[in-house]
Amino acid sequence: MKKDYDIFNIKLVIWDLDETVWNGTIGESKIEFKPLVLNLIKEFTTKGIMNSICSKNDFNKVQEAFLNYGYQEFWDYIVFPSINWAPKGERVQEIIKNMNLREENVLFIDDNELNINEVKFYSPKIMTAKPEQIKKISEELYLVNDYDLKHIRLKQYKILEKKFVAKSESSNEKFLKDSKIKICIKTDCIENIERIKKLISRTNQLNFTKFRDEDIENTIKNNYSAYIIAEDKYGNYGICGFFSLDKKENKLIHFLFSCRIMNMGIEQFIYSYLKKPKLDIQGEVASNLDYDVDWIEVVDNLEIQEKQAPINNNINILFKGPCDLYSTLSYIESDCNIDTEFPYWNKDLIYILAHTHTAFIEQTHRFSSEKLQELSMKFPFPNKDEFKTKFFDPKYNLIFLSLLTTTHSGIYYNKKDSSYAFFGYADCDITDEKNWDKILKKLPDWAKEQNLNMLKEFQKEYTFGGNPPVEIVLNNLEYIKNNLNPICELVLILGSEIPTNKILDGYENMAERHKILNTEVRKFASKNNIEIIELTDFIKSDEDYTTCINHFSRNVYVELAKKVIDISNKKLGKKYLNIKENL
Repeated sequence: MKKDYDIFNIKLVIWDLDETVWNGTIGESKIEFKPLVLNLIKEFTTKGIMNSICSKNDFNKVQEAFLNYGYQEFWDYIVFPSINWAPKGERVQEIIKNMNLREENVLFIDDNELNINEVKFYSPKIMTAKPEQIKKISEELYLVNDYDLKHIRLKQYKILEKKFVAKSESSNEKFLKDSKIKICIKTDCIENIERIKKLISRTNQLNFTKFRDEDIENTIKNNYSAYIIAEDKYGNYGICGFFSLDKKENKLIHFLFSCRIMNMGIEQFIYSYLKKPKLDIQGEVASNLDYDVDWIEVVDNLEIQEKQAPINNNINILFKGPCDLYSTLSYIESDCNIDTEFPYWNKDLIYILAHTHTAFIEQTHRFSSEKLQELSMKFPFPNKDEFKTKFFDPKYNLIFLSLLTTTHSGIYYNKKDSSYAFFGYADCDITDEKNWDKILKKLPDWAKEQNLNMLKEFQKEYTFGGNPPVEIVLNNLEYIKNNLNPICELVLILGSEIPTNKILDGYENMAERHKILNTEVRKFASKNNIEIIELTDFIKSDEDYTTCINHFSRNVYVELAKKVIDISNKKLGKKYLNIKENL
């Protein structure tokens, strides 16, 4: 199934149940919840992405299934569930409407193609996926660098859910007047700048100017700017709106509100409160400002419920590498800014991995954007997405770089300009004709001739980089060290040198490869005062490996997390990172 979703645009996931959230069908067979799905529901919630259900089932039986299997926690993550026997198309449309979201920000996951087509008919812009794509979705989720650790958004949607039930029992205006809506208008915007930035970047339906302000602090200081906190008898909505007014021009620069307060009349009230200044509305907006509101009370102060602890954006750490670092970060919490660059599936379902290799880090900085574009035009590899990196951004205080990809992946250098390409494994040279049958074997017959011609062309232009490419790696590391911001400290993570019988294709003899590379990298690190982390130190038995020498048990990731925390806090001079509680 072709990829039909963008991980960055998802605000809500609507799940089917039978053969999706669990294996089996309620009433027909014993069901078995899928651990990957349960974990993903929890991870979505932590990222501020909501979860709902649209299932053809009996509501009470579904709720009992969650409770009887011991999954009350995951049932509590669900909002606006629609569980009955009606067709799904209109029900999904109704969930989206009731949650005040846009269909293009919703992902619907179902194992039945007919259900997907029906939902697409009613909501043409909705994103869809089938259960076999759930693993790829979970692998991409780390790219969403947004966290709601206290589940504030979930609590706010639970309030919206309660209101929806109450609203359905009375007329709209009577309901709004009975809701006892209060707002306060606060001007200390800089103190809440992170929440305001999130509002600007995330809001669309009630963002009237659509101005993605890159200098918001300056805009706030030079204009009449304020944020809005809202509360009614159902609960507190926190900071849910923001405006910035150029008083000289009497024109709104920003005028935006969270979709959670849609249809409460708050945006109309604020517009009248500001005496209806000039407003150039950009694009579609899901609200009409041309009516008066008399059911809102302005008060001096309201609490910002459960405000997240501020992130120290002056301290920045980058983690770059394969899944060892991805897994490690799940055990770390921080009060500084953490960025990540890990492998992921792009929109064309190509696995983007090369960017974690030192050769690609180096050439992304060394070559011009025009040259990088040229490199990605002729062959399927390198892919243009592999040149996207923030590695040399001067903001970073600390970078953790894992070298696990280095001894695993096949690197090739161009005979003319010393550029690099990346393909497959380090023990299979694709410029060697002896390996072509092996490479082409898995392809369908109709594709073999085309790919054979591509291999012949690639052979003319590229040379295999070595196994392992120690000299290339050391040259890359030297370049990286010399071009990082002087304030940035580099920490290298070296692969395990303890052999294992757990072997996947391409991972044969990895312990020996790690020894060869690690020996030289240690010398380089010692000479350049670079700290290293040895994964070998954390391996106590073969049980510390899962599927191969580069995939580890929970114990190894926890120990690696503790080491990362120790190094970070020492180098940064303050305790910015902590191990998560209740591991």
